Amino acid sequence: MAFHNARASAFLIGLLASACLVTACSPHDASVERGVATHDSLVTVFRADRETAWRSFRLGGGLNVVVVSDDLPRTFAWRFQSGGISSSPTVMGTAILVSANDHHLYAIDGATGSLRWRYRAENEVMSQPAYANGLVYVGTGNNGDMVYDPPHFVVTGEGMNKLEAIDAATGIEAWWSGLDGTGMPSQAIIGGTIVAADGAGTVLAVDAHTGAYRWHRRLPSAFAMSSVVDGEDGRIYLSGRLENAVYALRARDGAPAWKHRFSDLDGAIGADPLALTPGALVGMYLEPVAPGPRGLIVTEGSRAREHVYALDRRTGRMLWDTRLASVVGRVPRYNEAAIPAIYGGRIYIGSAVAPIVTALDANGRVLWQTRVGGPVKGGICARDGILYLGDLGGNLWALDARTGRVVGSTATDMQFNTGSPIVVNDSLVIGGRSDVVALPLSAIRDSRQVAGITRLTLWERIGRSLGRIVPQRDPHLERSYARH
Repeated sequence: MAFHNARASAFLIGLLASACLVTACSPHDASVERGVATHDSLVTVFRADRETAWRSFRLGGGLNVVVVSDDLPRTFAWRFQSGGISSSPTVMGTAILVSANDHHLYAIDGATGSLRWRYRAENEVMSQPAYANGLVYVGTGNNGDMVYDPPHFVVTGEGMNKLEAIDAATGIEAWWSGLDGTGMPSQAIIGGTIVAADGAGTVLAVDAHTGAYRWHRRLPSAFAMSSVVDGEDGRIYLSGRLENAVYALRARDGAPAWKHRFSDLDGAIGADPLALTPGALVGMYLEPVAPGPRGLIVTEGSRAREHVYALDRRTGRMLWDTRLASVVGRVPRYNEAAIPAIYGGRIYIGSAVAPIVTALDANGRVLWQTRVGGPVKGGICARDGILYLGDLGGNLWALDARTGRVVGSTATDMQFNTGSPIVVNDSLVIGGRSDVVALPLSAIRDSRQVAGITRLTLWERIGRSLGRIVPQRDPHLERSYARH
């Protein structure tokens, strides 16, 4: 197994790369053109210029989001101020949909970063937007615990919790359905039904057009930052905490298929989105390694070690459970999970307790580990043999998928928490604790700064403090797009 120190590697790369700020690609850069952004046969591409529905968290499957659209410029760069992002962006035509902790759902112009519309909810919006039938769907709710008695019981979601449908063209509410607990888990659209899970253990299915009730199932777990996974096999899968378990339910009526229990001393299970392979579910959890404030249970401030596991999709049987010996650290107050990505038959995952990215093969054998500049709580994108990700230290990374070697890194003045990245043509779109940013993949690979995008200038910071807030964007890329 190889272990890399990305911070040291990034320093050497920085000595070789240009250190000056750049505001645009060179005039002859072909990346401003339209066209096929990748020929990578290992990637299932989402064609935003053709598709009319985005049905699940990070498009389901391996949770590796690569979007191509001839209606957007090949490369674009902008920065949009929001209230903090806890999920992944969604591409709807030429718009980027972003859920924000400031109670808003934003529709942002993908080419320019300007606001098209915004919808204000009564509570925080942390699920990834899904859309179909001219409607955008989000769950609303926060991460406050109404009942917190680990390891026995927990109910998450204070205030008003909803599943909401918003008109995709106007941003006006179409309908809503109340939830018993937080609507943070990302929902799934299955046929004409939308299925959501909440922080009180309810799995609810309603008509996607009208919000009319279809069925519900009460489970003895709370669902936080996990997601409803459509297995496209007649089942849905989801993970919950206290009790700590992964569930398989029949999609048409919620009837139980199987349940796999974990120790209730473990952590992160209810916040862990599951990835799919043809035969397995892949997830992670945290194992306690030393007593914390509440004894030997994984809670805020305790020390824990990360595990990655695979369950048989048909039976729920554990296929393998890999203990990541070096991925140990303090459990944060919020967002203690990491999100797996599957690319080329390999599993890639970060960690909320240590600044380490790990690659495993399909049997759970660790292939390499790379140390980065902070915990990696969000997802990972992979394309053309390169992994793209952000860390809590504010760094964006490009890593060689085969070896873990650092290809490049770009430091920003942001923090990337659970706001997972997506690749759109030849740009990366990712949300942080304050803004959403889009920048060329080449800037990350080449360790380049993009003025006003990766770091705000003094003038831009002053403008924000005075309330004159506008999206920042690369003027050259905008002009180049306008010529087509």
